[in-house]
Amino acid sequence: MNPRLFIVSLLLVSFLLLSAVHAQGVQNVIGSTSLYIFGVTNSSNGTLVGVPALLNLTVTNGTGKVFLGSTPLTQTDTQAQAVLSADLACQLLNLNCDSYNFYYYITSSSVEVGGPSAGSAFTMAAMSILSGKPLNPNVAMTGTANPDGSVGIVGDVSQKSEAAANQHIKTFLYPSTNSISSSALSYDEAHGEIPVAVSSEYQAFQYFTGYNLTPSIDYNIQTPIYLALMKQTYLQFDSYQSGIYSSLPNANSTNSSIQLLITEAVSDISTQKAEAANGSYYVAASSMITSASDLLQAKLLETLPTSNQNAFVSNLIAEENSTISGIENNISLNYVSNSSTLILKFIAFDRLMQARDYLNNSAASLSSGNVQNAIYYYSLAAVKAETAYFWVSILPKGNADFSQSQYETLSNYYLYKASSYNDYANLLGIDLPSEISQMQSYLSSAESRYYSGNYVSAIFASIESISLAQMLIEENSLVNISVLSQISNQSAMATLNSINSAEASGITPFLGISYYYFGNQFYNSSNVSNSDFSEYLLFETEARGFTQLGTMVSNASLIPYAPSLQPIPVSTSVSSLFYDVGLIILGIAIGIVLAGIIFEYKLYAKKGKNAKNAGNAKKKNVKRSRKQ
Repeated sequence: MNPRLFIVSLLLVSFLLLSAVHAQGVQNVIGSTSLYIFGVTNSSNGTLVGVPALLNLTVTNGTGKVFLGSTPLTQTDTQAQAVLSADLACQLLNLNCDSYNFYYYITSSSVEVGGPSAGSAFTMAAMSILSGKPLNPNVAMTGTANPDGSVGIVGDVSQKSEAAANQHIKTFLYPSTNSISSSALSYDEAHGEIPVAVSSEYQAFQYFTGYNLTPSIDYNIQTPIYLALMKQTYLQFDSYQSGIYSSLPNANSTNSSIQLLITEAVSDISTQKAEAANGSYYVAASSMITSASDLLQAKLLETLPTSNQNAFVSNLIAEENSTISGIENNISLNYVSNSSTLILKFIAFDRLMQARDYLNNSAASLSSGNVQNAIYYYSLAAVKAETAYFWVSILPKGNADFSQSQYETLSNYYLYKASSYNDYANLLGIDLPSEISQMQSYLSSAESRYYSGNYVSAIFASIESISLAQMLIEENSLVNISVLSQISNQSAMATLNSINSAEASGITPFLGISYYYFGNQFYNSSNVSNSDFSEYLLFETEARGFTQLGTMVSNASLIPYAPSLQPIPVSTSVSSLFYDVGLIILGIAIGIVLAGIIFEYKLYAKKGKNAKNAGNAKKKNVKRSRKQ
């Protein structure tokens, strides 16, 4: 082979290889956009004045992460709001956020940027890029982004509207729960601006783009497969509970504590049968957790020996641990997973983790000498473990098709979301200490379970933490009783939209549907002073959270509006140009070195061959001279 041709070929191969490696690291841009956002600052005379800032967003392919940068300093609440807004945009468009990365950047003349009031603007930017609908530069807004898609209350709206008018904004959107002063309205009108009150992100998006993406809601969400599976689960649970009741040594015990447990259980059973008759199978089955454990507790207290009680309960705990392990192995190996039924396996795994937690509480109570408390927790553990099996016992058997690495990845994603939502709920300064504490407890539990390898249970704990945070955020907009109905309706519509989207893609969101109906029992819209309003909102957020989990595990990207998402290569910047030139030089250098080595080897081999030929010729001459 011609040495020069060989060197050129090697150089080309080296360059192509390096270029291919570089191409693997190229990030693709889905789109970019920008819009004005507004804050307030103190003027020289001490009064508040509105100030503008420019929000830029670039969305790329990615793994569901949100990044926020700014020319001034950015406060933590703004960072947390950015995560919530990106997540909300994906929910409103029925997209899986884990396929994208969001890069927000704020430019402002202020010393510091803070507060959550730009949340809706963050959401508009993300929705614009993901839907392919450009934003009208003559429109701006203020308002927090609530998890249910409502526009949340903010402060200093009048000053912000005036700042928008100074930037020649023609339409300024603000939360319907806020009001603008008459002086600000006059100022805005004089500058050609019209303030408009909006209650939802869909409504705001229509002003920004001219497109109405508000989904039509289908209230008929009880699909045949849902009803069939929930009914079967209820029947199995009812049979299990009836078995405990029939095995009671004395259903009319003279022990007042035992009799109270039995009486309450019997009353609950009556209610459960009425609920089942109305088709509320999940509600009835959920109630059985309490009634069945009450009956089991009553049975154990009646049969508790007078001596060696600790040993008796200790044996029960050991046997139940073994039972849980057996159920766990059975569920892991022998049941098929698909887009709908995998969520049932998730539920079962989570119930088993709860059962283990109750057993740990039982053992701790026993160690402290409280036998009755130990029996209480053991009874809950035994019933929880049994329900885990009920959730999947009606599924077809086969090999699972969701790997442990997928569980881990999904768990990591939900931990990231839970942490962000916790941060934001805390930064809002919500004065509900018990709910805040429970939210943080779920997050700590999720982290603990994740690091111990219990990924499924970590996902459920994360969703519970996210749901509580979302409930607190939504309830924060409850400035007075008059907007209670508005908030409840918005939350319900968001839940139904999530369920509708899942069902439209062929997924049956068992928990989502169940929590939605369960929540309806805790709120009556005609009674605005209902003390169960918070409980209602929590069930709504849980319904959305578990429905979205179902779509996540199905690996289905739900895009009912079919936006065009064509990746555009990132423009080559000066730094990347130098990087590319460096790669070319490196490729050439490597090529030269490799070519030189090979050339020298061939030259050495050739010299060796010539030397060998010369030696053979010399030997031949010697032989000839001897013969002569």
